[in-house]
Amino acid sequence: MLNALEAFNPDIILIEGPPDAEALIPLVLNAEMHPPVALLVYQPKQLELASFFPFAEFSPEWQAMRYGLENRAPVRFMDLPMSLAFPMRELNAGAAAQGAKKQESRDPFGEIARLAGYSDPERWWDALVERQGEGGIFPVILELMSALREGNLLPESRETLLREAFMRQRIRETQKEQYQKIAVVCGAWHTPALAVEQFSASADAAPLKGLKKVKTEATWIPWSFDRLAAQSGYSAGVVAPAWYRVLWETTRTAEEPVSNPVARWLTQVAHLLREKDLTVSPAHVIEAVRLAEGLATLRRTTLPGIEELREAAVAVLCGGSEKPLELIDRQLVTGEVLGAVPATLPQPPLKADFEAQARSCRLAKNTQEKTLELDLRQEAQLKKSRLLHRLQLLGVPWGRVSEVGAGKQGGFHEHWQLKWLPDYEIRLIEAGTWGNTVEEAATHKASRRTRDSEDLPELTQVLGIALKADLPVLVPAILSKISAISALAKDTLMLADSVLPLAEVLRYGSARKMNLNTVEQLLDQIVPRVCLQLPAACTAVAEDVAGEIARKILSVNRALGILRAAAHEAAWQKTLGQISDVQGVSPLLAGLAARLLFDKGLRTATQTGDAMHYHLSHAQAPAEAAQWIEGFLYGSGLLLLHQQELWQTLDRWVREMPDEHFIELLPLLRRSFSRFPDPERQKMLDLVKSGGQPKSAAVSATDWDSARAEGVLALTKKIFGTPASG
Repeated sequence: MLNALEAFNPDIILIEGPPDAEALIPLVLNAEMHPPVALLVYQPKQLELASFFPFAEFSPEWQAMRYGLENRAPVRFMDLPMSLAFPMRELNAGAAAQGAKKQESRDPFGEIARLAGYSDPERWWDALVERQGEGGIFPVILELMSALREGNLLPESRETLLREAFMRQRIRETQKEQYQKIAVVCGAWHTPALAVEQFSASADAAPLKGLKKVKTEATWIPWSFDRLAAQSGYSAGVVAPAWYRVLWETTRTAEEPVSNPVARWLTQVAHLLREKDLTVSPAHVIEAVRLAEGLATLRRTTLPGIEELREAAVAVLCGGSEKPLELIDRQLVTGEVLGAVPATLPQPPLKADFEAQARSCRLAKNTQEKTLELDLRQEAQLKKSRLLHRLQLLGVPWGRVSEVGAGKQGGFHEHWQLKWLPDYEIRLIEAGTWGNTVEEAATHKASRRTRDSEDLPELTQVLGIALKADLPVLVPAILSKISAISALAKDTLMLADSVLPLAEVLRYGSARKMNLNTVEQLLDQIVPRVCLQLPAACTAVAEDVAGEIARKILSVNRALGILRAAAHEAAWQKTLGQISDVQGVSPLLAGLAARLLFDKGLRTATQTGDAMHYHLSHAQAPAEAAQWIEGFLYGSGLLLLHQQELWQTLDRWVREMPDEHFIELLPLLRRSFSRFPDPERQKMLDLVKSGGQPKSAAVSATDWDSARAEGVLALTKKIFGTPASG
């Protein structure tokens, strides 16, 4: 396209884009502007009405803007303004959806691609246009689009017709300004509709009159390659942004390419694989280039495309294995690239405050997931934690908290996974309705959320985030609401859900030196009620409900481990005893309670073995026995490995089970054992092979029963889902 512009030397350039953002075009040449970026046009009073217009460095529109600015040719946007499109889009949302569905069912590009032997229109367009060079391609595109649109066989939506009418009007206005050489950069589909001499000016003006108009604002925002790829198709996206960047960088001059893009891309693949300790030699790269070019020749294209490159990479560089493809696709097909915009760009107050805080905290946006370890005893790292938690309250989950690594004091450490998405830019603008700074907006939004919510777990979650976000002004109102709801709550399971968040509030509060006496008082009210009412909630429940209650029991157990309050622990131990022993309790929950009692040292191995023997006896239904085992083994099978009596009881139950019962219960047993880590499962299999004796024990020939060992080995492999020959 650049060659065509240079040959034409236009007086003015019109680009398919929103005139609302025309004033931002000069920023394209700003030294701090690094594509991919996007124009964001939005309605300030109704922020859900927003549109993104993304550009990569190799986008024709981006290059046209740069060419015009560098050659002092005026550059204008010519599409229907979003100030007119937003009201129309809102009113016709249902009709537009139906129109889109109809157009999708009769996709002209898709039909031509299939006739040409391509699986999708993206690859057809890539082979037809992107890889064939520019010589004479524009007249061919115009002829093809004219044929596709001839006879109005595929009726356009009202919005498309209005857009094209507006574009023709813009061309006429430009002609009236005495511009002679007008270059138009637009999507191929629109080209036949922009021959203004074939349309009446009055007919174009008529439907544009009376359209409702709203106020819009626009700005540049960073974009990413993965978002460009996600918008492929008619959304004007790019299937393989990282590959097209290589293609652009190596073929952007009018002369011969400065390097071979195929060799360059495959060399990057080789470097990537070497970083993962895979052996790839220069000879491999040479052979891969030859294979890709050979495939392109067979498929009658002048240059290999991403399909040929991927096939060559798998066959030669990956030794036929497709396992590395995910890594190659992520880094070298899509690409992990995030653009940047000038820091001086005018922006809403809250977004400006966010950018300033992010710079102060030395937090850089990145579309690739990054790990961040924070020590809250250091002020600089505590500051990062506050910002990330405040953003969570605003619905901008830049960071996600995960479990603190082993060996670190959980109360003073946070482990974050950071990943920035371009969509967060519009969320920050939306959050501006709550305040002009991150702190103010987070406070107001959390306050409204507290006022509107009647859900106890949600309120405890908000309380925890508010404290971690250092917004103490919110705490009294949230605690008051939690206290009022919990006092009247009759749902035991809802109360149980609130215990762990409140316990974590105490833990994090102590790390931040906060006075949380009210939280302690709340727990003193809630925990006894949970302990008293939970056994009844565990009786006569369905299997799926029992699974949900099991997670709540584990949550409360973890919370009381954090609190370490003797009175609460004593009440909880009594509750577990009731759940374990009372008739009518779900077998899954009874087994879980028995396991927790054993882990706490409240039941001996002998007592636990007696309980297991009872629940696995012939008097119990096989399905109920299997559920008890599932609950007892919840989370870890180490107990069976270290307690021979328990292992032998389970072993005997499995061996004595009738075949029809075993086949019936096999899926449930597999589910139980599949939750164990692979090393634990392997140790259990080794234990079976050794006849139930640990490897460290000395086994004499007289102790070994080969027939018994062979008999249970096949059953154990079925339970583990291990092949019989394994």
